[in-house]
Amino acid sequence: MQREFENLAGPVAGSDHTVGSVIHHFEAVTSTMDVAWEQANKGAVDGTVIVADHQSQGRGRFDRSWVSEPGKDILCSVVLRPRVSLTGELLMLAALAVVDVAKSFGIDAGIKWPNDVQVAGKKLAGVIAESVYGPVAHERDQSNDPGPDCESQDQNAAEHVLAVIGIGLNVNFNLTGYEGTMPDPTSISAELGGQVDRVVVLKRLLRSLDGHYSELSAGGTIVPAWRAKLTTLGKMVTITSGSPGGSTKMHGLAHDVDSIGRLIVRDADGRNWPVSAGEVTLQDTS
Repeated sequence: MQREFENLAGPVAGSDHTVGSVIHHFEAVTSTMDVAWEQANKGAVDGTVIVADHQSQGRGRFDRSWVSEPGKDILCSVVLRPRVSLTGELLMLAALAVVDVAKSFGIDAGIKWPNDVQVAGKKLAGVIAESVYGPVAHERDQSNDPGPDCESQDQNAAEHVLAVIGIGLNVNFNLTGYEGTMPDPTSISAELGGQVDRVVVLKRLLRSLDGHYSELSAGGTIVPAWRAKLTTLGKMVTITSGSPGGSTKMHGLAHDVDSIGRLIVRDADGRNWPVSAGEVTLQDTS
C-alpha cells in the first residue's frame, strides 16, 4: 500500500498541478497534522501530502481525538502556501473536496457548518485547517546570498500564509460499537455496502483538492459551492462556544454565511450575529 500511495505523486498532480506533487506515506504517526507541520517548517513545497495508515493521536476540532482503525480510512494532511487572502476558504476547500469524493461514489453528502461532512446526518468526515503568518510562509531560495531579488522575496513572504489542512475520511470504518454515538458515524463502505479501495479514494480526493485550490489560486472563490452544500442553513440552532465550564450559548436561526465562512445567526429579535467558531446543535422544534 505504501508504494501505491506514494506512486500517486506526479500522476495525480501532473506537471501543472500542485496538491499531490509530493506524497509521504507512513504506516503510523501521532498525527498527520504534526508530521505535516514538521515538513512545512523544513520547507515542504506547496501541495505536499502526508498520509498515514494509523494515527495514535489523531485530532479534530477543540482538541478532540479522531478514531480510526489501522489501514481502514484516509488520514491525511496537506501543506499549503496560499496568499493570505485565501486563508478563510481553506476549511471550505477541504470539506468540499470530501463532498466531491462522496458524489463520485454516488453518495449525497452535505456539510454541517463548519467542518463535518455528513450523509443523512451521519458523520462521514471531519476537516481542520491551521495556519501561521510570516516569512516561513513563502518558499524561499535556500542560497546564502540574498541577491538582487531579496526585496521582492520579502514582499512575497508578507503576502503568503503557511497552512495545513487535515482530513479524516471514513472509508472502510467498522461501525460496530459506534451506533448511537454522537455524532453517529458512517463510511463510504457502509453507504455502498462493500469494501472500497483506499488508493482510489485518495486519488479522487487529491484531484478534487487540487482543482479547488487551483481555482482559488487563480482568483476564483469556492464560497458559493460550499454554501450550496451546507445543511445547517435555514434551521434553528444552538451555538456553544468558549472553554469548558465557561462556555456561552447562542440560539437562533442559521440564516446565512458570509464571504469568509462565518455563520450568520439571527436571534429572536431579528438581529444577525456572525459566528466564527463554536459547536452547532440543531434545536428540537417538535
